[in-house]
Amino acid sequence: MGKSTISAALARALLELAVSKGASRTALVERSRIDPRRLQDPDNRIPLSKCVVLMRTGQELCNEPALGLQLGESLGIAELSIVGLIGQACETLGDTFVQMNRYSRLVADIDGATTGDRFVLRREGGQFWLIDTRKKPNDFPELTEFSFARMVCESRRGAAEQFAKAVHVTHAAPVYRAEYDRIFQVPVVFESDKNALLADEEWLTLRSPLASRYVFGILSERADDLLKSLQSSKSTQGRVQTLLMPILHTGDPGVNTIAGKMGLNRQALLGLLKAEGATFEKVVDELRHKMALEYLNGKKVSVNEAAYLVGFSESAAFSGAFKRWTGRSPGEYTGRTSLAKRLLLQPVAFLLFGSFWLLEAVASLSTGSRPDWMPPQADIIAVPISWVSLKVGPRVAAALAFFVGILFVSLALAGFISLLRRSAKIATET
Repeated sequence: MGKSTISAALARALLELAVSKGASRTALVERSRIDPRRLQDPDNRIPLSKCVVLMRTGQELCNEPALGLQLGESLGIAELSIVGLIGQACETLGDTFVQMNRYSRLVADIDGATTGDRFVLRREGGQFWLIDTRKKPNDFPELTEFSFARMVCESRRGAAEQFAKAVHVTHAAPVYRAEYDRIFQVPVVFESDKNALLADEEWLTLRSPLASRYVFGILSERADDLLKSLQSSKSTQGRVQTLLMPILHTGDPGVNTIAGKMGLNRQALLGLLKAEGATFEKVVDELRHKMALEYLNGKKVSVNEAAYLVGFSESAAFSGAFKRWTGRSPGEYTGRTSLAKRLLLQPVAFLLFGSFWLLEAVASLSTGSRPDWMPPQADIIAVPISWVSLKVGPRVAAALAFFVGILFVSLALAGFISLLRRSAKIATET
């Protein structure tokens, strides 16, 4: 359980529920040793061991042993960080299950079965089951209670149907057995051979009222990034980089220092890195490269300040390393970045100018003058259009406006394409 984590969003929801039921916020924070600042960003990770202490402390201070069940009952799917929002954007509840399983580690990154999926759908004896494959579930049965209560109550809220026909759990019946009956409203079997929900298979085909392919695509991309970050933080290289960042500016992030922070000796750390195909020097170099680009791309610091922050005492040494990383000096790199930003202004201006011409063409055909919703600056276009309209007629004037508008919009698109190609080339070089 030591390496397992949960999302800060889940830990915060548990904290707030316990406080709402009378627990002292100060006592909850002090006894669980959770930094309240870590709870502000829902994508942060909180050790599961601290969440266990928070749960047990909340149960004690609230005199409410059913706190896990009640958290699942009260917490909506969208409050579970980005995973819940992805579930809402899916087309059917079956799709929601697939995606929730895919990203479940963003909510609770814990030991699962060898299949890699924490939740599996399985037919046994002619029945359809949703099974939680978490290892050693009775060490923290409140997590099982929370998970099942959330699924059942959320389906009841969203689809207005009860998809679960029975609940099976591996732990013994608690003193708050009545809460199980109130929340689940179906038969509950304790000390079962599995943690599972007996389900109605037809619920997989029910459609979500908030389905959106566009929203799903955006959220999935963000969730993939978070999943990669979570995986990286669990690798030796990721852990080393995390420990390096606060001391990178010292210029001498020794392997012995990092090994000591990880509770290892030098040889053990080097052996773990070697197993991942890396060396300590390579990890340090890659981190310096990554941080240097972030500092210079964001224009947060000067070249000299960036050199110091990534651990170079001399600008010349930093320039040499930067040229090895990117093929350019820091000055050339920042100059190209600034040029790209300046070049972006031209196609934007063309796009706006062309759009005004096209809108004026439509307006001249329908009203013969600038409509109220167009800004006064459009008079610079409306006046010549009106003059041409008086001389040769409104249709010719509109045709001229369409031509000029299409011309400038085309120039804008050409400019954007050119910038994209330039950016792709720079990205390849770096």
